[in-house]
Amino acid sequence: MEKKKSKLNYCWMVLFLMCIGIALPNYAQYQISAFGSTIMKDMNLTATQFSTVATAPLIPGIFLSLVSGLLVDKFGARKIVTISIFITCIATLMRVVNSGFWSLYISMIFIGVCATFLNANGPKILGQWFSPAAMTSAMGIFLATANIGISLGTGTASLYSGMKGAFIGSAVLAIVVLVLWLVFMREKPTEAKDETEEKVSVIEGLKSVVKCKTVWMVAVTLFLCAGCITSMSNFLPSVLGEQGFSESAAGKVTMGLTLGSLVGCVACPIFFKYLKKKKAYIIAAGVVAALGILFAWRITDSTVVTFILLFITGFCGNGISPIITAMPVQDSGIGTKLGGTAGGFVATIQLGGSVVIPSYVIAPISQRADGSPNFVIMFSLFAVMIVLFVILCMFLPWNKAKNN
Repeated sequence: MEKKKSKLNYCWMVLFLMCIGIALPNYAQYQISAFGSTIMKDMNLTATQFSTVATAPLIPGIFLSLVSGLLVDKFGARKIVTISIFITCIATLMRVVNSGFWSLYISMIFIGVCATFLNANGPKILGQWFSPAAMTSAMGIFLATANIGISLGTGTASLYSGMKGAFIGSAVLAIVVLVLWLVFMREKPTEAKDETEEKVSVIEGLKSVVKCKTVWMVAVTLFLCAGCITSMSNFLPSVLGEQGFSESAAGKVTMGLTLGSLVGCVACPIFFKYLKKKKAYIIAAGVVAALGILFAWRITDSTVVTFILLFITGFCGNGISPIITAMPVQDSGIGTKLGGTAGGFVATIQLGGSVVIPSYVIAPISQRADGSPNFVIMFSLFAVMIVLFVILCMFLPWNKAKNN
């Protein structure tokens, strides 16, 4: 009884450590978005080049997500994830002394290593510490904290003396997060080890994951959702600047989108289980999100109204993500035994959407002849993505989602 109570109490420490771990790289990444106009001007970057730098932390997700899942399945989360946080810590320190585009780009890539390992293995780690009924809510809090990092990255930029001061601030935070993980993180509880006694080879595990229909459906759905939300977050400060908002105001207004996503990630898993017509809610939320993407940033110059509209857009567009993300681990063919591999597979495809779609699809399509972005076309394409996301959501195995 005492052992169960100890696990119950410590699971919240694990969730806290995961939350600060995922908030850190998002905070560091979206400091770039907050200083977007300054960076593009000082470095003479096109919209495509800026998008490439802004999404650089997502590149490790494409190449390392699956690897990270395999490593965590084999060696455990504490050791492997702590190493990834160390790499991100070094990268934030390197960014302070950046001297140009390429040094900034490289340091931004390594800043994303920590987020890659946590995103890929979040469902597995939480599945080990939380009961199936509580896991979805824990996943919601974890993903919501990622949005807190995004919000703070854009919203607190004006508190620093300049871009270098902001970079120093994130480097200090990275050191604090690393120390906390080294001191407080534990390996999975004893009860969870029973599930992994029967070892599965890497090849067999990959085969099981690749054959799982749920894994593929979740991966493609999140590919669209992540591509849309990430792209919109990256370009919002710049498009708001064109609408007449100051750099400081644009950063704060952009927080509406990420805060909406944050509240949606926490609230949706709680009330979603009580809905009788889940698919009807998803369709309605998708329509509201698409309309928000199209019009929220350009129908008024009021910071308060724009903030509220973006908040609603984020809530509707990203609220069901925790439930979708948890589906592979809740599948009987995957479980926490193959949770890291499945999470890595999903994250690879999901983050591919976050990097490929904004930088290599939408930005080039919406670029004018002079290199400047046509934001009307750009945000219309984002809206199309969210519509496709909603359509695919209709085919997900909602009856298997243990969010109650």
